[in-house]
Amino acid sequence: MKLDLHITAQAVYLRAFKPSDAQKVFLMSVESSMKKWIPDQVYDSVEHASEVLAFLIRQYHAASSPHTVPVVLGICLAENDELIGHVGVSPLREDVEIGYAIEEKEHGHGYATLAVQAMCEWASERYSLPCILGIVAAENQASCRVLEKAGFNLKTEEMAQMHAQLRLVRRYEKQPVFGC
Repeated sequence: MKLDLHITAQAVYLRAFKPSDAQKVFLMSVESSMKKWIPDQVYDSVEHASEVLAFLIRQYHAASSPHTVPVVLGICLAENDELIGHVGVSPLREDVEIGYAIEEKEHGHGYATLAVQAMCEWASERYSLPCILGIVAAENQASCRVLEKAGFNLKTEEMAQMHAQLRLVRRYEKQPVFGC
């Protein structure tokens, strides 16, 4: 049984990806901010993006859990249904981590914060998550602000490997229900 994946979040809404999103996902993946902050989500072709989307779409079933598979949704503008990014929860060792990205032309409007808040609320309720982690490079100040505005608390800041680079990394936690 497939999950009903449509989550309203004021100026944006979250929805299941569709195969027809491949072109837009590819174009968003090659933007400079993606190359800098999330290089493992930069695709080399529309076909590559299509393969990734097919994998993500296969995870949309009632038995899925972000402890074992990623649950990633598209972020769309409520005013015109345009796909502008993604947000999801994924396994990180025994924990669950949130990930997100907004296309560059839509940066600075608060859409990422709305999407992260909505995903955290939905995932916490759906999966009874004790906490959700947010792991970001300390120098990615915009992403740090998104997590802070979405109610995450900074727990640690230390040098660590992130996307094959040694950098200062911040670990945030959001305790939706039971506490970490």
